[in-house]
Amino acid sequence: MSNKIAFIQGSPRKNGNTRAITAIAIASAKEEGAKVTEIDVTNLNFKEPGCVGCQKCQQSQEYVCAFNDDIAKSVATLPDYNVIVLATPLYWWSYSAQLKIYIDRMYSLSKISDLENYQSLLAGKTLALLATAGGPFEDNLELLEYQWKKPANMLGCLFVSCLFPDTTQEAGMLVGDPSAVEKAKAFGRSLALT
Repeated sequence: MSNKIAFIQGSPRKNGNTRAITAIAIASAKEEGAKVTEIDVTNLNFKEPGCVGCQKCQQSQEYVCAFNDDIAKSVATLPDYNVIVLATPLYWWSYSAQLKIYIDRMYSLSKISDLENYQSLLAGKTLALLATAGGPFEDNLELLEYQWKKPANMLGCLFVSCLFPDTTQEAGMLVGDPSAVEKAKAFGRSLALT
């Protein structure tokens, strides 16, 4: 059975390095037989920018956000995938604001009464991070990776990452680096076979 993979694209730059390298990983995963969907969060309409803390998703028996907008509908599909990839450039030691809006709404996929007692529709899935950064890994991109290891563990997900530190700031130029291209291809293949 082939994996179903959701690549959640958080880069606001349409011709940027994150999008270009994500496209390579997607193509590679498809070559291995994975069914891939790319969710471009920059094109989704929303009523509220992120989670507003209303707790309606926690009070409901259903695992859905109370807002009926594109983000809520998209987030509700995530349990249908085996692998969920967060694709983002590093902005101020974190992910893009566009991706943050989407991630906050993923709260609706869990029921959390306290940190020791929670249920998640993402348990058993792979949560992956694909990120680019203009700076080094140490004290930079590693902070973003760390930010995702903890929630992945809490949600009961396997965490994997494919990180591209020290990339050029020039849009789309990362795909001119043969080692980066091969790294993205290998990541796509591994996600298809996870």
